Amino acid sequence: MPTARVRTPAYRHHRPSGQAVVTLSGRDFYLGRHGSPESRGEYDRLVAEWLSRGRRVPGLGVPSGDDPAGRSVAEVILAYIHFADGY
Repeated sequence: MPTARVRTPAYRHHRPSGQAVVTLSGRDFYLGRHGSPESRGEYDRLVAEWLSRGRRVPGLGVPSGDDPAGRSVAEVILAYIHFADGY
C-alpha cells in the first residue's frame, strides 16, 4: 500500500523581484534576496513555525495571540459586540 509523501515547501527564486519565496498554506512569503543567509534563515524560521502549528499559517487576519481554529461563531459575535459597545 503506497504511503503519502509529505514534502517540505520549496525555497524558490522569484525572478522578477530577485527575492526568495516560500508558499505556505497557499500564501506566498517573501524572504529577502535569493541565496542570502538572511533569506535562508527566514525560510527555516517560517517553515519551522508552520510545521509546529500543524501546517497552518498563524495570524491570517487575526490579531496575534488569538487562534481562530478554537473559536466558535458565537464567540466571534460576542467579541464583536464587546468591541462595538466600547466603540
